[in-house]
Amino acid sequence: MHAMRTSRVLLLGLVCVALSCSSKAPEDKPLARSASPLVEEWTATGTMAESRKYHAGVVLPTGKVLVMGGYNASGYLSSSTVYDPATGTWTAAAPMPAPRQVLTATLLNSGKVLVAGGENATGRLASTAVYDPATNTWASAGNLASGVARDSLTATLLPSGKVLVAGGGNSGGPKFNVDVYEPVAGTWSVGPSLGVARRNHTATLLTTGQVLVAGGVGGASLATAEVYDSTSNTWTATGGLATARYNHTATRLPSGKVLVVGGRSSGVGVVGTAEIYDPGTGTWSATGSLESARELHTATLLSTGKVLVAGGQNGSALSSTELYDEASGTWSATTPMGVARYVHVAAPLEGKILVVGGTGSASLATAEVYGYDACAGVSCDSAPGSCHEAAGTCSNGVCSYAPKASGAACDDGNACTGTDACNGAGVCAGSATHCDSPPGQCYEAAGACSNGTCSYTYKAAGAGCDDGDACTVGETCNGNGGCAGTPVSCTSPPGQCYEAAGTCSAGACTYAPKAAGTACNDGNGGTLNDVCSGTGACAGVPACTTPPSACHDSPGTYANGACTYPVKAAGTACGAGQVCNTTGQCLSGCWIGGAYYAAGTTHPSVACQECNPGMTTSGWSNKAVGSTCAAPAYGNWGSCDGFSDTCDESGSQSRTVTASACTSSGACAGTGSSETQACTRSTGGTACGTSYGGWGSCGGFTDFCDTTGTQSRTVTASTCGSGTCNASSSSTETQACTRAAPNTNCAAPSYGAWGACSFSDACAQTGTQSRTVTSYGYSCASGQCVASTSTETQACTRNTNGASCGAPSYGGWGSCGGYSSTCDQTGTQSRSVTSYTCSNGTCGSSAGSESQTCTRNTNGSSCGTSYGGWGSCGGFSDFCDSTGTQSRTVTDSTCGSGSCNASSSTETQTCSRSAPGPQPCPSSYGSWSACGGFSSACDATGTQSRQVTHYTYNCATGQCTPTSSSSETQACTRNPGPDACGAPVVGPWGTCNMVTPCGQGLQTRNVTSYSCSSDACVSSTITQTQDCSVPAIPGWTLCGDGSCSTLESNNNNCGACGNACTGPKYNVCMGGACCNSPTNCL
Repeated sequence: MHAMRTSRVLLLGLVCVALSCSSKAPEDKPLARSASPLVEEWTATGTMAESRKYHAGVVLPTGKVLVMGGYNASGYLSSSTVYDPATGTWTAAAPMPAPRQVLTATLLNSGKVLVAGGENATGRLASTAVYDPATNTWASAGNLASGVARDSLTATLLPSGKVLVAGGGNSGGPKFNVDVYEPVAGTWSVGPSLGVARRNHTATLLTTGQVLVAGGVGGASLATAEVYDSTSNTWTATGGLATARYNHTATRLPSGKVLVVGGRSSGVGVVGTAEIYDPGTGTWSATGSLESARELHTATLLSTGKVLVAGGQNGSALSSTELYDEASGTWSATTPMGVARYVHVAAPLEGKILVVGGTGSASLATAEVYGYDACAGVSCDSAPGSCHEAAGTCSNGVCSYAPKASGAACDDGNACTGTDACNGAGVCAGSATHCDSPPGQCYEAAGACSNGTCSYTYKAAGAGCDDGDACTVGETCNGNGGCAGTPVSCTSPPGQCYEAAGTCSAGACTYAPKAAGTACNDGNGGTLNDVCSGTGACAGVPACTTPPSACHDSPGTYANGACTYPVKAAGTACGAGQVCNTTGQCLSGCWIGGAYYAAGTTHPSVACQECNPGMTTSGWSNKAVGSTCAAPAYGNWGSCDGFSDTCDESGSQSRTVTASACTSSGACAGTGSSETQACTRSTGGTACGTSYGGWGSCGGFTDFCDTTGTQSRTVTASTCGSGTCNASSSSTETQACTRAAPNTNCAAPSYGAWGACSFSDACAQTGTQSRTVTSYGYSCASGQCVASTSTETQACTRNTNGASCGAPSYGGWGSCGGYSSTCDQTGTQSRSVTSYTCSNGTCGSSAGSESQTCTRNTNGSSCGTSYGGWGSCGGFSDFCDSTGTQSRTVTDSTCGSGSCNASSSTETQTCSRSAPGPQPCPSSYGSWSACGGFSSACDATGTQSRQVTHYTYNCATGQCTPTSSSSETQACTRNPGPDACGAPVVGPWGTCNMVTPCGQGLQTRNVTSYSCSSDACVSSTITQTQDCSVPAIPGWTLCGDGSCSTLESNNNNCGACGNACTGPKYNVCMGGACCNSPTNCL
């Protein structure tokens, strides 16, 4: 079973550590420019405790690398291990709750690690778990909300901190499902489905925070791509790849574009092309091809901005690596890994890349580190802006530039700002030009700045304005920025003594006065000879011909600006019935005796005379006969009487009246009389009599039980009203009375049956039941025994455990699934069912599910591709050709009527061999000549040479053929030795002088030796001393014990005193010395 997993493995560790482990789209740093290749190498590092492939890994916040899961010969792995870059060693970490391979691993913002999905011996997994590096513990994170177990899925950390898990597959084929993990709450929710079901795809976080999903396998390899927007929670299709592919990699470049590399394509095989996705246009474009086609590799962004592609497979595992340069769009081979591998994990470290695990011919435990000097050949001379120092420093391939001090002058490139200055954080900013000073009021108040100049639009024609001239009115804008009004008309002089046409100044009209003496009319009829004064006034001389009244004479006299008229004599008639008084007033009345009296005034001393101007204005006139001449005199009113009865209210009273009136002679005479008037009194309410009726029967009992009643009679009272005696009120007079009591005995109560037990709700186990009680009592109201009904209640119980307490509630039907195969058209879908049952008196819910059959149309869908084994590599052009071809059978199957129907084709790919040639043909070499060419006897360095024969490989014959010969020379050395300057010169031995009793003597000789010093021969002389025998005494020597020993050829006592010569080299004794022959003994 496991051998079939290769076609659907995702390099999920790479996706996490390189692309998805930050809460927001990473900020792209400015990259250093390098004109020379990277200084790089691969170095083996510590080996994991166990081999693994199809595993995952993430770089922890500490810089260490956590690797978990996978598969090896022992089965599925739950183990985890941590790599420490500082020591190059691995340390076991806590194992996952369940083994799994082909999983996802995502570093969360909290520093914890989420793993999801995958596969183990039980099948595909929907379970997830979270690792806490702080405590070295794993905890379950629940199941995927969709409930769909799958592997070959992707997991991407969103800017919100949530994790988007998309696609994947299981035995039912590729899936549309999307799940979203919320780390704070630790919960999963179902996300919007993919537009295309896919597995073995890639998911890349874009700089916009969106997620690009590309390629993968549906029924066959896919070229489609789609983009997830977390803001709208939707997927949108985007441009498709030129080459459908899966088992590829996707890497976001510093430009924000996405590089897709390699993979496999149905019907084509392993892909050697690469494509670039531009998020701005949503389109793909081809970029340079790989040096080697590959799938199941890794692609890692270096700090230089280049992308390292490592390993993978193409028929067999690859150790080769390549670098992609976005600037040139080219690929270049770089140093190969020490071990060929694919389905491994690559983790970016500080200036290094860790590659671990995977498989070659078997799963691997080894790891190696790609180290590179990202700053080799780097020139940090391209500061990002004018507010950074021009010279930067390189670290790990990234140039950093110190910001200039706050306030440093700069140019933000915007002509519409002024006083540009650096803010100390690398930003140049100036104060914005405020376009709020239009050139006139017929321009809009707010303008726009362009290239440093403010421009303002004209106000519309007719807009109100002020042209600044107070002598115009009704000013309006003309639509071209101008303001104009109508001139003020000065044609209304303030008077007839001003010129008709005036002039306007400061908004006011002024008029020149007419010349003095100009005729005018002051409008006063009482003046004469009206003329202008020269200052605008018109005036004439008054005529004084209009006296103020008929009591003044005319003409009058004008003086001091006023007319004065003489007053007529008092008493002068000035109109009908009118006379003048002394002040010149004309009044209605009489002038009598030098005094004025108003009309109707009574004579001061004669009551019957008055001023009557109608009769005369100069004397008194009699009043009319009968005119009252004095006020009447009245006596007192008499008493009111004359009433007809007690209630009569109208009577009468009288008094005397004396009246005075004028006679015909003008005398005032009095006449006596009496006058009577009605008078009243008030008798209302005065009693005028009372009458009584007979007593009524005894009654008014409150009920039949009451024995005390009342009886009454009518009392009529009469009172005066409106002068008559009226029955004013009728009342009843009441007194108590009694009667005998009734019989009140009634029957005993009767009871109905107990009713059913009633409960407060469906689950209540304690309720109540009731029955009717009929009681009989005497009714004082009716005088009868009356039945009354009441209810009595008692407690009752029941057992409701297990009873239903509500209708089930249903969730929505899930997606149709559970197909037996890719082509199966009949599946099932399920929904959640919540049932409600009673337990111990409470209504509780229990969750379940129900399923139903559903269908889909699979006709034409791909249901899989199977591959035969690759044939042998052949078709080589000669012995030197290392690239041939190999083919295999590809069976593509499509669905029809629910069945998977196969059609076969042949897939061909290039293959390689270790070709017999071109073999390196080694040259053959003759023997080195003797070392010679010394400059002197003491020269230690000379030269020697030898013959070299060169061969070339013949690709046609597969043999090496000699083609040329040459001579090569090398330096050689010698040790001049002690005899280089000649043999030593040895003098003769001197006389033997005896020094011991045994005849042992000493003799000397001089030896001159020659040796090299500073390349020259120098001499040195020494004196040698040896034992000798005095000629007269045999050759004996004195030993330590006082004995004499021979110096002759006794090999066992050579040199005397028991010194034996040992063979084979020194086996001859000559003159007391052991030699190997008599000829070389001194």
